[in-house]
Amino acid sequence: AAQPSTRRPVCYIPPDLDTQTPTPGARGRSPSLAALLSFLWPGLGQFYTGKRRLAAIFAIPTLLVLLLLAYELRRGPFVLATRLLAERNIGLAAVVLVIVVGAWRLASVTHAFLSGEMSHARLRRDRMILAALAVVIVVSHLGASFYLLVYANAGNEMFDPNGTLIGQPTPAPSLAFGQTPYPTTEVATPPPPGSRVTILFTGVSSGGERLFDSIMVVSFDPKSNSVQMVSVPRDTASYPFYFGGTDSVSRKINELPKAVDNKWIISPDDGYTTLVKEVGYLVGIPVNFYAVMDLQAFVRMIDAVGGIDVDNPGVISDGTYDWLDGAPYGFYLAAGPQHLDGKHALAYVRSRHGADGSGDNSDFKRADRQQQVLISLLHKMASPSQLLNLPNLVSTVGASITTNFPRDKAADYIALGQDVPSQNITNVVLSVPQYGYFIGAANSCLYNDKVAAESIKLFGQDSTWYGKPPPANTCPY
Repeated sequence: AAQPSTRRPVCYIPPDLDTQTPTPGARGRSPSLAALLSFLWPGLGQFYTGKRRLAAIFAIPTLLVLLLLAYELRRGPFVLATRLLAERNIGLAAVVLVIVVGAWRLASVTHAFLSGEMSHARLRRDRMILAALAVVIVVSHLGASFYLLVYANAGNEMFDPNGTLIGQPTPAPSLAFGQTPYPTTEVATPPPPGSRVTILFTGVSSGGERLFDSIMVVSFDPKSNSVQMVSVPRDTASYPFYFGGTDSVSRKINELPKAVDNKWIISPDDGYTTLVKEVGYLVGIPVNFYAVMDLQAFVRMIDAVGGIDVDNPGVISDGTYDWLDGAPYGFYLAAGPQHLDGKHALAYVRSRHGADGSGDNSDFKRADRQQQVLISLLHKMASPSQLLNLPNLVSTVGASITTNFPRDKAADYIALGQDVPSQNITNVVLSVPQYGYFIGAANSCLYNDKVAAESIKLFGQDSTWYGKPPPANTCPY
């Protein structure tokens, strides 16, 4: 009989068995690489580890969100930003969507990490990579959600026809019961689709009197893809009322809301509504909506976009300019291209004393500069370089402007307006002596027939004076 072997069986032990303990997962697939792939796009990590069905489950919802974003961007990023600002439900839905997508990405990254083959030798490093990816996802999506919420809140504050401007002083106790020193007009009805839309832009001073020192009508005609801008001098007086009668020689149009609210002038409407209708009556174009900006908030808005560029037509040397901050009086600006911060942009649109390169620095020159600054600001806001700055900009705008423009129409008109070429924008200042003459040293009076003729030239058949006899002259002499 064969003798049993005295040799002991040999058991092969891998050299790294004491440092590597395989766990369930895809063999040879790095968990950190799988997590990184799913970080780049949910589902890629699952595809890398061989789990193709789960890869599709994670990838398809993200693809649908991307397609939705591409659809919303079809009219440009500025239009999408306007929708998020103006339409609060859209803004809040975007907040929820960003959070859900973040949670979906986090789940995909974690699942892909667990699907890889882990080892004790690389476990600490892999976990650190997973933690870093998770932090990036959480911080980026919560940050984006915060910014979107800023949009929604700013829009809710701005598109409030009965709201007050941020930074306005508390109404004086001497105001009688029921007086309204701030805009309280009702929500306007949009014009029919394809029709002209006209907005009254007014800048209100920050002093206790709350005078409307900037009065500008901006009208967009979609049929001709053109914009007409008309500035009414704040010192205009002796003008005809839309409800009958004529203003006094000494009463300026910039204090019309104050005069109505204090019952110095009896109007069928409240103070600011009276100003809106009166300006539309004088210019000869019905005003559909209004927007009011606090002039000090205007400074913050210019600074929020990093300043604006203007081409100053002539040297401005105004030794009496008050900076309203205790600085020495005086504003000087050379002719030619200039980059202005908020403080100097406000001086550029407010200065009306001294002389510029033409020997004149009146209200009419100032109104012309206001139009120039508005166009420059709109172009700067719409530039791609402002995308990252939009949350700060929108928050500033929301705190600076009150408007009754309908929320659900804002993005549509922004989309139309951004396609208007510069040559289709017409700027008119109702200046003296072209359209009227000075009454004394402070006020001016417009010739109604000349303004009506300009209205027909600008607005065509949309002008209220089209096909009608010119209005009678109301100037005192």
